[in-house]
Amino acid sequence: MDPASLGIGVVSVVLQTYKAVTSAYDVYLSVRDFPSTYREIRTAFMVEKYRLEQWGDQMLSGVQQKTVQEPQHNMAVWKLFQAVFDAMWAAFQESNKTLEDYGHIVGVPESGDMSDLELLESMQISVTSPKKRSILGLARTIKFVLRDKKKMEALVRELCYWNDSLDKMTSRLEQESAARRRRVHFSTGNVDELQLLQAAAALLRHQDLEKMACARTVIEKGYSNEIPSQPPDGRIAQSDATVPSAESDFRLEMDQLDWHGLPFMTDQLRATATYRGEGIIVDWRLCRDDTWRRQNPKAFRQRTENLTRVLNSDLKALDVAVLHCIGYLDQSSTVTGYAFKAPPGVTPGQKPITLNQLLTKPSMKSSDVPDLGDRFELAKVLANTVFEILNIGWLHKNIRESSWPKEAVEDDKDLTSAEPKNVLFWPKKGTRDEWDLSKPYLVGFDISRPNQPGEMSEKPLADPDDDIYRHPNYRAAHSHPFLPSFDIYSLGIMLFEIGTWRNVGYQGAPRPSRPNLETHKSDPHFIEKVVMNGPVMDLKRHMGAKYRDAVMACLGGEFDAIWGSERTFESREGRLQYFQAEVQRKVVDAIAVCSA
Repeated sequence: MDPASLGIGVVSVVLQTYKAVTSAYDVYLSVRDFPSTYREIRTAFMVEKYRLEQWGDQMLSGVQQKTVQEPQHNMAVWKLFQAVFDAMWAAFQESNKTLEDYGHIVGVPESGDMSDLELLESMQISVTSPKKRSILGLARTIKFVLRDKKKMEALVRELCYWNDSLDKMTSRLEQESAARRRRVHFSTGNVDELQLLQAAAALLRHQDLEKMACARTVIEKGYSNEIPSQPPDGRIAQSDATVPSAESDFRLEMDQLDWHGLPFMTDQLRATATYRGEGIIVDWRLCRDDTWRRQNPKAFRQRTENLTRVLNSDLKALDVAVLHCIGYLDQSSTVTGYAFKAPPGVTPGQKPITLNQLLTKPSMKSSDVPDLGDRFELAKVLANTVFEILNIGWLHKNIRESSWPKEAVEDDKDLTSAEPKNVLFWPKKGTRDEWDLSKPYLVGFDISRPNQPGEMSEKPLADPDDDIYRHPNYRAAHSHPFLPSFDIYSLGIMLFEIGTWRNVGYQGAPRPSRPNLETHKSDPHFIEKVVMNGPVMDLKRHMGAKYRDAVMACLGGEFDAIWGSERTFESREGRLQYFQAEVQRKVVDAIAVCSA
């Protein structure tokens, strides 16, 4: 037999076995009235089936035509695929031994005269009719088999192991992208489903899904507790990570912290302190307009607790660059502070530097501009962080890095309130001023809120240098309610700054004095008129076409259209998932593949 014909035969067997395995999943998932104590196992089957289908869509459909044409060049790979699918099929057969009297449960579809490509595209369930009993009898027997919980757990864990093996055949970037898609797919506002996902992910050791479900559960339960007509919930589901209950009190008193210098503040200044031997940084928020707080005192207190609880969650598995929040402080009725642990290895009292300070360094030389690879890594971390925060159902609302120039601050002491910004860096271990750009930390969550219809929080103060980071529809006094796409818009401006390594308000040749652009900065369409019509296009020269296109996607308004009335979705959850999928494809994944 010629090698080409032999290769095509292997491909055909692989595709048929792949379909048989997906059909076996369907048989288990089609059982109605799944025992309540087994529901997390059913969710685990759903997760592993979705993983397999993700892999199939990527590895089988995408390369199918080329493989059919030259299968002999990929014979070893296809035989490896076959070995994994055979192992999956054997796992299902082992679990189904008690069903042997009911005939051939899951059949391999007949290929007939179909090409391998046609066979791959015809993803249909194929179940051979049982010889001795009806399908109803089969379903009842499966229910009987499902009573052996340990057996079902062992089966789904083995399927997880083989899915892991398939994932290892793809690149690291492909694995990370697939994991992001899974988190988007399984993110939901339904607390019951989240708790099942949390349990299933713990069973399968998918830490990212477990932590995503845990964080979103905290948010959804916290939101329901903010609604006055609903009584406070009890404790939420527990996992390997300790999740504070709804009754947990994160409030700290001022005298519990050993302050480094004066703890008092103006608008959004930061202070450092020591708490229980660890370095702490406190983000203060002065609410100049406390109308909302006074009108909704219980909701404000619950919101403060909820935000602290979210930022207290273990989010490391999601690669979210945020500090660990240990509690909050009330300095007065209008001033609230959030206390965060400094990163590991930081000396207590050691102050961070902001991205804005790096971008506006006086007399900046070309040697002060970070290497291209460092800027790519910084952009990747921030893009993923904003993406994951939105995916757990939270809006940041205050992503910015603008600041008044030093000379302006010195001339007007009232402007010192604008100094602290929301992306922080600490020095690399063993150094004093070599800032670790690979480990940025996003802060400034003081006006953030759950992404829920009808939810409200304080608006940031109007200021030309800060407003430049805000979506045009969120600047005016009667602005549009905040949308997830507004956070992506702000992210786009920061990505532009990272690419050009200069503050977005400073376009053109550097000048020693502050450029006279105030009229333009106060224009809600400053970015569209000044940045999009020139400087953004230069990003291709600095960072490459993919990076430029990602920034243009953030700033061009295409994500806003998803939230417009002209787009219809079955649910708000469906709209958010579509939005997240588009942001991942056009921004997060696009930047992830950029390299120096």
